[in-house]
Amino acid sequence: MRTAAWLLSVYLAGALCACATPSPRVPPVAPEGATSVGPFVPEARALFEGCVAVPDTQDSRLYRCDGLTLWLTERGDLTRELALSEAQALVTQRQGPGVTFTEEALPLAGRPWPALRFEVCAEGDCRAGGYVTAVTGELDRVRQLGCVARANARPLLARCVELLEYLASNGNPEGEVLGAHALLVPPRLPWRALAVPSGCQLSASTARAGRIRCADSSMMWSLYTPARSDVTSWWRARSVEALQEALPGAGPVEEVPCRLEQLSTRCERFTVSSPEGPLVVWTAAVAWEGHALFAACSHLASERPFPAVCNGAFTLP
Repeated sequence: MRTAAWLLSVYLAGALCACATPSPRVPPVAPEGATSVGPFVPEARALFEGCVAVPDTQDSRLYRCDGLTLWLTERGDLTRELALSEAQALVTQRQGPGVTFTEEALPLAGRPWPALRFEVCAEGDCRAGGYVTAVTGELDRVRQLGCVARANARPLLARCVELLEYLASNGNPEGEVLGAHALLVPPRLPWRALAVPSGCQLSASTARAGRIRCADSSMMWSLYTPARSDVTSWWRARSVEALQEALPGAGPVEEVPCRLEQLSTRCERFTVSSPEGPLVVWTAAVAWEGHALFAACSHLASERPFPAVCNGAFTLP
């Protein structure tokens, strides 16, 4: 079913654990670092300049950079061969039947790994290109990696390889361990806890970002500190752009007055088609007591805004 939760999963299709989540055993990483890349760890900030992290699932992250999209999934349930086949299927599903693949080897994390180079071209005009691969990471977990470069441009493809090298060697550049055992439960903002409504799934939850998914609605959020107005404006624009590009059939963005965490601001709102009816996506960013918060909440247009999953974060004046 192509619901809001499915749409917001973008490229990734990792299975979500429906069982009770244990208490976190991994210390959270403080959401520090006011740069245009948001709160990446210091050693990753220069490399990930111009990228925005989008929380996806407890095992995966999506990064939207200038002209390219990058993803990382930690898989403990697949072999490298199956993870690579799954990544190929995801690219085919996303890019359409015109995509072609070539077998290659990428030198990542100190050794060559089987990879697939792909292109989406017609009559010499290329819409996209990139790589998918799978490497063995920590604790023998498989890291499924992919990168899509706009227009199959060579400089972007070269940057894809640089970013894939970091992910293969180091994993999540936000510093958080990916996995159910690392979820912060309950999810929270620095100033309050959030609730997961009955029937919904906590699919990502760290000190920096999170996502709650329901059958036909969802909420996601990201944080960094200390807040800077220029960075927050850039970050909001790039995050909205990432969501729009990721959601097939997204309409134009309109700006409306709203409140996020009771702070007056301007929401950027757009509509996405789905089999259940139009979905409305609300996004906004605010700064409060040194923290910058970006949040997005989606729901069926037929529902009265805002559903319980939004946790009262969004309100109208």
